[in-house]
Amino acid sequence: MIIPGRCRGGRYQILANLCLVLVLFLATHALALGSVDADSPIWDAPWSGDVVLVGAGLLFLGLAFLLPLHGGLLNLGIHAQFLVGYSVGAAIARAGFIDPAAQAWLSLVAAVAAGAATGALIAWLQQRFAVHEALSGLLLAGAFVPVARALAIDRITPAAMTIDWNAIRAPLRWAPDLGLPPSLVLTWGILLLSAALVIGLLFAYLLRNAVAGFLVRTVGANPFAAAATGVDVERVQFLLLCAGGACAGVTGALQLWTQPAVALERWPFALGFAGMAVAFLGLGSVRGTLISALVLAGWLNTPGAAAVLAHPGWGAGIAVLLLAPALWVLPRLQPEQGAPRAIWRTRHREPL
Repeated sequence: MIIPGRCRGGRYQILANLCLVLVLFLATHALALGSVDADSPIWDAPWSGDVVLVGAGLLFLGLAFLLPLHGGLLNLGIHAQFLVGYSVGAAIARAGFIDPAAQAWLSLVAAVAAGAATGALIAWLQQRFAVHEALSGLLLAGAFVPVARALAIDRITPAAMTIDWNAIRAPLRWAPDLGLPPSLVLTWGILLLSAALVIGLLFAYLLRNAVAGFLVRTVGANPFAAAATGVDVERVQFLLLCAGGACAGVTGALQLWTQPAVALERWPFALGFAGMAVAFLGLGSVRGTLISALVLAGWLNTPGAAAVLAHPGWGAGIAVLLLAPALWVLPRLQPEQGAPRAIWRTRHREPL
């Protein structure tokens, strides 16, 4: 049986995504060459150590979308979970009596719990009132937007709300909100990136080699058949949404560790939904998602990307390009979890 969420398209979809990545790098560099003077300081921008946190953030967002997808859930609540993580972390960072380093870790732990709680709320609404997870997730995201704005530190609008185009050209700085030293941010950023890699690889291993992974695969393939065999479908999906929410909350809290002009704020559409682009570019597989997150983190830290995304029109074009893999990945997911036709047609009817 093919693991739910794994693209069954084969080499053509892989080739299409590779071509998209190549176009992404070449197009941004070519557009930057045509719009930025050769002697502009943007070309002298050093490679930022912040790429570590960018990679960790994108990877956690990719896992936030991918984990529920393997259980047959379309986690469009990822943006709400991201905003909740940011809001809770910002609220803790506002407490001036706590040491900045303690604020960083306390906000990270609280963001994980808040993101998981948001995932639990989405699962409860689905199971108790039959509210589709995509609908409740989007509604919660809209509800938390003003909360994130209100709690932003020093009245800085979160990355998910807007992009400060002028600040992109400024030199990248380290965590002015919490005052963390660069060595601490870089060291723990590497540890967080390593943790995300371990979580992803462990999940991939469990899917294939553990009883819990078999239960996830069964629920994702056909929850009715899984329930008939005695599997607690609601519990499995509940835990997957909680895990996805925890991952999204981590990325929300990480926004407090870095200056608002760093690479993640260059993302051309709402940052919470970046996990969808990462997962689709990785063909819906765990290992593909790990690779695509690191590739996109490298791309965001190139001078060409900074110049192109500073232009609103080009930024919109890049956003369309990043979401393009959904056109050939979603319809071919095995089984149809997350496919567009599954939203308006009776779902989960394919046999195991």
